[in-house]
Amino acid sequence: MNIPVEHRLVLPIQTRGNIGKSTEAIARCEWMSQRRVQWSGYDLDTFNRTLSTTFPDRAVLVADSGEPEGEIIKILRRATQASVTVVDPRAHMNDTILKAMQMVEFTKRAADSAVRATVLLFPIDEISDMDDIATTVGALGSGVDWVLVRNKVKSPRTQMFDGSDLERELDGFGAARLELPALLSDTRNHLRAVELEQGRGISPAEALRNPELKMDTTHCIILEDWLRTLFCGFETIADHLLPTAEARTVKAAVEPAVERPVFRRGAKINRANIE
Repeated sequence: MNIPVEHRLVLPIQTRGNIGKSTEAIARCEWMSQRRVQWSGYDLDTFNRTLSTTFPDRAVLVADSGEPEGEIIKILRRATQASVTVVDPRAHMNDTILKAMQMVEFTKRAADSAVRATVLLFPIDEISDMDDIATTVGALGSGVDWVLVRNKVKSPRTQMFDGSDLERELDGFGAARLELPALLSDTRNHLRAVELEQGRGISPAEALRNPELKMDTTHCIILEDWLRTLFCGFETIADHLLPTAEARTVKAAVEPAVERPVFRRGAKINRANIE
């Protein structure tokens, strides 16, 4: 019998940076806000500050205190203060996060407070990254839920991971899968230019709804379709991203997909004239 989850902690635990962790987190936070899910965020990337500048009213920038494990433990202890706690760590924090979780026996004690963690992994074709992921999986095992995030823009192929013992191990833990849709580089650059002009991070959803940003209409159309596709991906794996009650509410509100007619080559030509 599955125990209902009342609080969800979601975070990536991986060494490498520039693989789409912040992009995914920002889109997921917008998805939760639009679905009226209560969430709070912690930005551990003091250099980029993406999460905290994009959501200054929801995400706190955690300054480096010299005791990074202590800062992580504080976040773990606050996981019951919101339905979902989002953590956006900087690169190379995986050892620190794992150490902090082990110091307080988080995976054992979290269940007593109806807290469940979800760890996001971004497979990439590098042996060091595969070893890094394997270490994280070995340390946490079935004590957390897993989401495999595919980002074909940053990592077009994942041949080292596909069909590997590591993939089979994660499938045994019930890992969910999420694919980040590709966003045209022109649109990414346009949004980045708007962010530079504003001097802060701007979520795709704000770019669409805030007329003061003066986003180009064509890029808005492209961005809206990208966001819609990604939101559908989040809703498919809502059980891994949200507490039990919120996941049920979100999935119940999803409209059934409209089936597109199957295209058959030459279906509408006048065959009588060519037979």
